[in-house]
Amino acid sequence: MLETIVGITRKYPSTIVIGVISLIIQTVFSFWFMLTVIGVYQAWYSSADNNSKLNCAMVFLVFSFYWTSQVITYVTHVTLAGIFATVYFLNDGIQHPIWGSAKRALTTSFGSICFGSLLIALVNMIRYFLQIARANADNAALAFLICIIQCIVNCAAGLFEWFTYYAFSGVAIYGKPFIPTARKTWTMVKDRGIEAMINDNLIGNVLFMGGLLVGVLCGLLGFIYLQLSKPAYNRDGGMTPVVVMMCFLIGSSMFSTISTVISSGVATTFVCLAEDPEALRRSKPELFEKIRETWPRIAQGV
Repeated sequence: MLETIVGITRKYPSTIVIGVISLIIQTVFSFWFMLTVIGVYQAWYSSADNNSKLNCAMVFLVFSFYWTSQVITYVTHVTLAGIFATVYFLNDGIQHPIWGSAKRALTTSFGSICFGSLLIALVNMIRYFLQIARANADNAALAFLICIIQCIVNCAAGLFEWFTYYAFSGVAIYGKPFIPTARKTWTMVKDRGIEAMINDNLIGNVLFMGGLLVGVLCGLLGFIYLQLSKPAYNRDGGMTPVVVMMCFLIGSSMFSTISTVISSGVATTFVCLAEDPEALRRSKPELFEKIRETWPRIAQGV
């Protein structure tokens, strides 16, 4: 599967271009968000009368950050999913599938993207508030209870994000609203037996190791920079762990954005396979035979 997806990205470099554009937009938005937070603190933090305004503004900013980030991520995913779905069903039938895919993601499917991103943003807000409540809890029993709730919410959020990712592949394929598409996609995945393939999928582990490696390399570069430049703010070495950790997080986050190209291709191929396995027999017969030998239920009729 990984070999097939990488082959498609080589044949259609526009998939990599979409990943790079998404990375630039995410980076610009992150810097804009940090500047906005700094400006809000400078405007309202000095006065005790503005604490309520500051708290409300921060809640709004955090929520908008989660929502906007998810919208950017899923616009990218739906655009990429449209390209991979076009290649899956039509193979070389369309020379430049990026234009139609991007148009659908930014017009007819944009409402579904915003709605699904809103649901994930709300879940992330709940996780954020639970984290704050746990940090500020003075009672040990209360902190333990919040920890249990936080664990349950995190597990549910992980499953919801996993399900939503495949649902948005369905949105890219069918162009229909989010909820009916999510229901149809989940039903097909279960009926066709694709969930067995998803459980055996190791590509996520490969991408995780790649993100970890990039993060370590970025952290190492940050450490080398501090040792060579010896900035005044790190004269005593107290900021070294902070700078190294920030470099690690930024590097791994940037790799995660680019690796969306691979993960979108894999998720979309799974959904397309649930819809029409015969199309894969025509476009990628070798991959189809490997799938049929390993998971024969997928190649059979529902």
